[in-house]
Amino acid sequence: MQLAVIAPTSLLEHVRMTFQQNYHLVLIKYYLEDKNYAAFYRKCKLEGDWIILDNSAAEIKSSVGEELLLKVTKELSPDLVIAPDVIYNAPETIRRTKSFIEAYWSELYKCGTGIMVVPQGKDKTEWLKCYEIFNNLTGVQWLGISKFYTPVFGSRLSVLDAIAPTVKRSCHLLGVWDNPYSLLYEKDFSFVRGVDTAKPIEYALKRLTLSQWNEHKHMDDDWYMSWRGEKSKLMKENIDELKELVR
Repeated sequence: MQLAVIAPTSLLEHVRMTFQQNYHLVLIKYYLEDKNYAAFYRKCKLEGDWIILDNSAAEIKSSVGEELLLKVTKELSPDLVIAPDVIYNAPETIRRTKSFIEAYWSELYKCGTGIMVVPQGKDKTEWLKCYEIFNNLTGVQWLGISKFYTPVFGSRLSVLDAIAPTVKRSCHLLGVWDNPYSLLYEKDFSFVRGVDTAKPIEYALKRLTLSQWNEHKHMDDDWYMSWRGEKSKLMKENIDELKELVR
């Protein structure tokens, strides 16, 4: 399973070169706000790295607008773009996702960009219905399995067990809810291709090891992404351990 470490702009080059990371999740919120962040990922794309453009629904609870998402997609030419979704809202997610695909599929194709869709729902039943629609939706290449459904299903392993008999798409795991060691089991599903997380660096900034995950309290995203401090030995140890977990 591929690992995309979410890092502050000041650490992007260090993480990429030190850990030979060539699989990335680009947060559109920071791409638009930080010219250095944007320039780094444009360089990664030119050098052949695999790029997923996220719509920042996890940061702002609802995706950025469709036209803005398309504009950045044309500029960056990512391998995948995550279609608009709304956290825990299946009807609105289905509407916005279908609208995006119908309106822009041909333009995305010209960019060489595939589409990832993210099932949503207020509970298990609604999420599974949304998943079924997306799993059979024309124009979709990947599914994104959000960390937000870890508590809804009891674990993301339960989500993967539920879809394993029918899933037709490659899947990317969007974030890690709490315990990073769950990846030891989630990686065994053949359709799971990658995961993104900021946790190894977040923990290091709090002087925590990966094994101290239950002591970590989530930090403000803006503070984390704007951090300008130095890299640390603990940060390296956390990323090395996470890479071993997903191998």
